[in-house]
Amino acid sequence: MGFVNYRMRRDAEAEQGRSHAWCMTCGARSKETVDKRAVRDWCIGHAAESRHARFRGVESTYFVVAPDPERPAAQEES
Repeated sequence: MGFVNYRMRRDAEAEQGRSHAWCMTCGARSKETVDKRAVRDWCIGHAAESRHARFRGVESTYFVVAPDPERPAAQEES
């Protein structure tokens, strides 16, 4: 049995750079979007309404992991 070499690359079919934020006080969460301004505006609006000031923001990158065609499976020594 051999070992398979894998390669990780960005997923060309996925919409990259999607982000969202959530309030660290109450757990409310913005919609996920590629529009960073919309996430920022949600945080500011939530802070104005709730007086909550701490948020966590996340931007996602999507990957695909597949066998690497340039590095075929290594054969295990017997």
